[in-house]
Amino acid sequence: MTDPAQSQTLPRQALPRVVAIGFNKCGTRSLAELFRAAGHRVIHHKIRDRWPVPRRIGKVMRDNLDAGRKVFDSAEDYTFYCDLIVNDGRSTWDGAGAFREILRDYPDTILLLNLRDREQWIASRLKHGHGEFAKREMAARGLSDLEALKDEWRAEWDRHLSDVRAFMVDKPAHYIEFNFDNDDPAELSAKLPAYHLDPESLRDIGRSRGKKMSPLKRAAKKLNAHLRPRFFR
Repeated sequence: MTDPAQSQTLPRQALPRVVAIGFNKCGTRSLAELFRAAGHRVIHHKIRDRWPVPRRIGKVMRDNLDAGRKVFDSAEDYTFYCDLIVNDGRSTWDGAGAFREILRDYPDTILLLNLRDREQWIASRLKHGHGEFAKREMAARGLSDLEALKDEWRAEWDRHLSDVRAFMVDKPAHYIEFNFDNDDPAELSAKLPAYHLDPESLRDIGRSRGKKMSPLKRAAKKLNAHLRPRFFR
């Protein structure tokens, strides 16, 4: 097993995978850009390797596990993975919960638990896609009450953090936590020296809902978010 602390001598293509096992809306886009800026191949939610419909990494992971294949089968040639959820309005599944299987299949992997304030995370999820993401989540879970959805998300957040920390307590060389509210990007870069991450590249680029725009533009974006067709493969 490769010790990440000693992997500074490995060529970039031989570096262990880094998989963000925090939830979406926890800086995943920013993390993806951080690794992409350093020259790494990145999967952020979608695998844009097949035209015209990209594959969802969450669906690939779920299908692989169901079929008894390695979790990243057909999507192994990447360094960084994040935003592992797939939700088609009928079911919802998050590959972040497959952290045990990821380490089973790829023992060199570094798991990165990306965090933020839980209640702010919930608020961000509710705004995601101008409410369309929450609508799909409620449909997939058979819920009609928004407060019930928020309670389920809270319970999943608490359970996930507890499970990850308990499982990784004896695997510190393969585990990093990064809290976007409190932690210094330079510390994250220092923990992954072989990846040559530039802390200046880690920006909060996903926080766009508070930007000022005309009522017409806002209405158009909301309409597009709710009505545009989504294809899942």
